[in-house]
Amino acid sequence: MSILNQASDGLFNVLIVLVRALVRFGPKSREDLILACGGAADAFDTSQLTRTLNRWTELGLFGEEDGSVIVAEPYRSALGKNADEAEARLPKVARTVALQPANNARFWESEGAKSADLSRGVAWMLAQDVYTLDVNSDRLAELEGRQLVDSGAQKIAQNNTRWNGLKTWMLYLGFARDGMQWVVDPTQALREALPEIFGSNRELSAPAFVERAAGVLPVLDGGAYRVQVEAALKESAWPRLRTGLVSSSLSRAIQRLDREGLITLSSRSDTEGVVSLTGSNARIWQDVSHVALVQTGKVR
Repeated sequence: MSILNQASDGLFNVLIVLVRALVRFGPKSREDLILACGGAADAFDTSQLTRTLNRWTELGLFGEEDGSVIVAEPYRSALGKNADEAEARLPKVARTVALQPANNARFWESEGAKSADLSRGVAWMLAQDVYTLDVNSDRLAELEGRQLVDSGAQKIAQNNTRWNGLKTWMLYLGFARDGMQWVVDPTQALREALPEIFGSNRELSAPAFVERAAGVLPVLDGGAYRVQVEAALKESAWPRLRTGLVSSSLSRAIQRLDREGLITLSSRSDTEGVVSLTGSNARIWQDVSHVALVQTGKVR
């Protein structure tokens, strides 16, 4: 099973319907839940509801209690008490579930990998130069083949049909944004992770900020899944950034949050720890020594 195999394992909009129904109506048997989601309509194909329910039960978002389907804790509390609130919060909750270590243990395997295909794909996309990356699925497949040390044993996407699934989930989970052409941009994911990154702090050294961000979102620079992906790439085809440089994807997100006024960046001369934000071809944009959280009320 694979999150990126949308035909077999469900779509995010189907996940939204299931979550809304459970939050609105409470625990239900599988049969009653499917009916509540429209399964009683004539000629309604319930296969996607069933597949999505099965998949996200396996991942741990859904559970069972007294014969009824429930949203498992701590995710039930995180989603809130009404359906609209739950839908708004679901991308962050789904991202948390998908990135759980238990769902990524078989990281390079094609069978039983749970959400590892998503984590591999997102980590690999975020490792690229996002300003020169061609997001056409055929070009991504070609780039994958050039970059992987062992393209036979290791795959970012198992086949070309999975690239569309990766795009869809990256957009929904806040690792990309749409426009004239979709672009790799983890700003939304990073924005929603700010409370966990800062914790009780209002300011962090820039290296600590990057490290904590990688702990919350392990597909970012230095994160556990990112490290595994980067270790599988040829340096001749994927130039490795030197220590202290932040990838173009994370740099883009940090700068956007700074411009939004959610964080402020500073560069102090009396500090030892500094990171450098980069643009295309690792061109240095800005040296940063500290990152401060400014307006927590805007963080959703």
